[in-house]
Amino acid sequence: MAAVHVVTSRVRLGQRVFAVAMLLLVGAALAGPGPAALAASPPVHAPASAAPAPTPDFSLTVSPTRLVIPQEQLSKDQHFAVTNHGRLPLDVVVNRAGFTAGRDGTLQFQSTEAPYSALTWISASPARFHLAPGARQVVAVRIAVPKNPEPGDHHVAMLFMVPAAGDKKKIRLNRGIGAPLYITVPGPVDDTVKIPSLRTSGFAMGGPVHFRATFQDTGTVHRDFRDKGRLNVRVDGRDVAFPDFTVQRDSTREVTARWDDPPLMCICRAEVVLPGPHGTSQTARATVVIFPVLPAVGVIAGILAIVFCGVFVRRRYRARVLREALALQRGGNLGDLRQAGPNMNPGNAEADLFGDIAEPDIGTEGDTPNR
Repeated sequence: MAAVHVVTSRVRLGQRVFAVAMLLLVGAALAGPGPAALAASPPVHAPASAAPAPTPDFSLTVSPTRLVIPQEQLSKDQHFAVTNHGRLPLDVVVNRAGFTAGRDGTLQFQSTEAPYSALTWISASPARFHLAPGARQVVAVRIAVPKNPEPGDHHVAMLFMVPAAGDKKKIRLNRGIGAPLYITVPGPVDDTVKIPSLRTSGFAMGGPVHFRATFQDTGTVHRDFRDKGRLNVRVDGRDVAFPDFTVQRDSTREVTARWDDPPLMCICRAEVVLPGPHGTSQTARATVVIFPVLPAVGVIAGILAIVFCGVFVRRRYRARVLREALALQRGGNLGDLRQAGPNMNPGNAEADLFGDIAEPDIGTEGDTPNR
């Protein structure tokens, strides 16, 4: 029976080796590529510096791009600098337009009066001028506030247009730039903005995650959220910034913040704190669940494949060991079977062998038999 116990020890040793191999394979599947794999990846070469782009035919700039005129500066002239950066000379015409702001912040210009419009309050000098390539022209804007205006914000846009030239029978496109002016009329000023909601997808498999906030101006003037006044979404202990934006008087604005590097998985609670007058504030909250579904399915599938492969290999190994044990048993006990006579059943010997392998007699020193 010593041969049977040696085979049994080999089976137990194979089980331990299989368990260690399983742990190593699962750990490798969860950990991903190691430092050696990362080091072996080919280096990324920075693209060679491209040649400078040629100067376009048309390139017009206006500075500043917007003007906010407080109460104390209504009597002063405001100035815009118009510059031709193109290769062709330009004839510029200065116009005025009312405008409204969409929920996404897009300005929609219109020739008629808009709510809180200052369309008839301003005049520009010069109203027409010629710009040679590389030339610059300063345009002065004068504000004439009518009697008894409604306190608060009034707005208008300055349009610096370049009329299209050429044959009138062909399609022509006018080109230009619009610069909004926010004019504050003397009186009580209220820049209260409410934040009715903060929304997100609710579930994401990874980045980027978008947070969309709605802002509603209920005061008498617009409110800027720029530079030091920029708003952030506080999520997972980090600040995700909104882009610079303005909420126009008596309007609603939707702004989106993009979170590019969320954690691998979390139940993340986001909030936006909006400062209000006299030290008050408003808070809007949202929750997003982040879970990497596809990578998790890949890892689970890999683990199941490893398990099934290991079970298959283990069964084949045990079957081979069992066949070798039976061969050794038959060869070692051949003389005993002949001496036992007709009352000895060879099938009983095989059954005893199966019992020894299934329930080996292990001594106090591990795999060493007591027999």
